[in-house]
Amino acid sequence: MDIIKKVVQENLDEVISMWHKLHATPELSFEEYKTQELLLEFLNSMGYESKKIAKTGLVAVLGDDSKAIGIRTDIDAINVAGPRHSCGHDFHMSTVLGTALVLKKLGVKKTVKFLFQPAEEAIGGAKVMIEEGVLKNPEVTEMIGFHVWPKVPVGTIEVSPGPSMASVDDFIITFKGKGGHAAMPYICINPLYPAMDFINTMTIKTKIENNPLDPHILTFTTLQCGTVGNVIAEESVVKGTVRTFDMAFKKKLQNQILAEAEDIGKKYNCSVSSHYNVYYPPVISDEALTEKFTKISKKALGENNVRPLEKTFTAEDFSFYCEKVPSVHFRLGISDGSKGESPLHSPNFDGSFEALYYGIYTLVNYVLNA
Repeated sequence: MDIIKKVVQENLDEVISMWHKLHATPELSFEEYKTQELLLEFLNSMGYESKKIAKTGLVAVLGDDSKAIGIRTDIDAINVAGPRHSCGHDFHMSTVLGTALVLKKLGVKKTVKFLFQPAEEAIGGAKVMIEEGVLKNPEVTEMIGFHVWPKVPVGTIEVSPGPSMASVDDFIITFKGKGGHAAMPYICINPLYPAMDFINTMTIKTKIENNPLDPHILTFTTLQCGTVGNVIAEESVVKGTVRTFDMAFKKKLQNQILAEAEDIGKKYNCSVSSHYNVYYPPVISDEALTEKFTKISKKALGENNVRPLEKTFTAEDFSFYCEKVPSVHFRLGISDGSKGESPLHSPNFDGSFEALYYGIYTLVNYVLNA
């Protein structure tokens, strides 16, 4: 057994104990005060000095060089019948804490900045961390992030250069007509018709006017119009989401949606109010950094245990770090055949504690060999 494996194994029980405490303290975005205190307690016990940032986040640094490798974990829970760590952020935190612990025990001299980031699930805490200077002093020159992944076997990671998770936007389109009695539609302007036309037209247009080699999803999620059967409503509201892997193509879809809404509103003599919200860009792993990370990880875990990932249209605010510094984002397998089979955001989500071992081992190996 090499020295890294030995030290990781010797400290795994302590990491699992940390996991239990964090798992029992799920808190929503920017409400992670107890989580922040637990993380402070753990880091202080390891000999780290930590700094609070982004309201409920933390940053801790190993080493004293002017440039650092960044390792990021998210710390918030999601609301699944109450706050719950159904997206695995308890696994993420414990893995990064374990990495900080093992690097300290090994006496590593490299400089590593550990980012404990709030509000990934709802608000984009990464952006706030960056705005408050988390990438400076010491300067983060490369960033490592990861996400536990159901149905990927324990001991396996998945990583590929380029986009791995999509950008996410949403929109609200309101068509305002003229309400009245359902028996007299000829003196009304029914806003339901442009809403239905808009949904049908955009569904078809995105398929026939856009290159199928530009992967994207346009999903309509709600249509609200009226509450009773004998009244024509005054307005209709259409909501939906847009996911892509390319920022230029994302802008093209945005323009198509807004232009089509205006055209259809005019067609039905309705006024149109459009709100298009831009949230996260896509997660894009830097090609050179991913090649280096993959090579180091294959040597540590074995060729067959580092495999390419399939892109997903889910989103992650790690993407904001990708825009600022070369970054790599990998998936950590958590399935042992019984645990780690339920999907992310499920109330039944769980994972194998063995994943903590392999996550720590992967990150420590990378730091030592980068």
